[in-house]
Amino acid sequence: MKTSLRILNLEDNAADAELNQAMVSARWPHSEVVRVDTRADYVARLEGEPFDLIFCDYTMPGFDGREALFIAREKSPGTPFLYVSGTIGEDTAIEALKNGATDYVLKHRLMRLIPAVDRALREAEERAERNRAEQAMRESEHKYREVFECLADAAFLTDAKSGKIIDTNRCAETMLGCQRGEILGRKISQVLAVLNQAGADDSAPFECAITLANGSALPVRVNTTKLTLHGHPLVLRLCRMLA
Repeated sequence: MKTSLRILNLEDNAADAELNQAMVSARWPHSEVVRVDTRADYVARLEGEPFDLIFCDYTMPGFDGREALFIAREKSPGTPFLYVSGTIGEDTAIEALKNGATDYVLKHRLMRLIPAVDRALREAEERAERNRAEQAMRESEHKYREVFECLADAAFLTDAKSGKIIDTNRCAETMLGCQRGEILGRKISQVLAVLNQAGADDSAPFECAITLANGSALPVRVNTTKLTLHGHPLVLRLCRMLA
């Protein structure tokens, strides 16, 4: 568990900011709460070192919590934003949550601050983990696409249950003499006809006739690999012209 937090507190009342820090320090004893009370200081801090959380009063002279939220979403969109206010009403709070605020805590119910911070931190970590996973998946898909397209064989990735082609590569387009869109969605049996059944049901290479776009047939040797992606069974067939 973290023992320290860096919190940016937009608050014009120094005593209220001290109460916020005292409450947070009871759970995270080495926390730092940086108080600002002007728009300029607020923006400057957001553009500087990162914070774990933003606390914001809703009503301040010359600067309100709605504008502060919009600035935070622009300058530091991943930082949880909590209103800690004595003046925010229920309708305003609901609107703020729709606009991206994480939570709100009323100043006369400050005991809610610790559970609100707990939840905000947990949700931020879960969101960061999802983003990392999505980024890793995008990178993995990019690498897969590069390798798939550079294969010297015509490749057909099919759904194991339906037999439909769900992906293919440039070599397959060239070999068949048609575009990818004309290949995808077809059953593999419409493209490949087995010439030599021996080995066709296991991992050994076997011979097929591949049907070209002009209706002619080309003999090829096929290597088959069974795959599972996200629990979904697939079959990859690599086709090479017979010498």
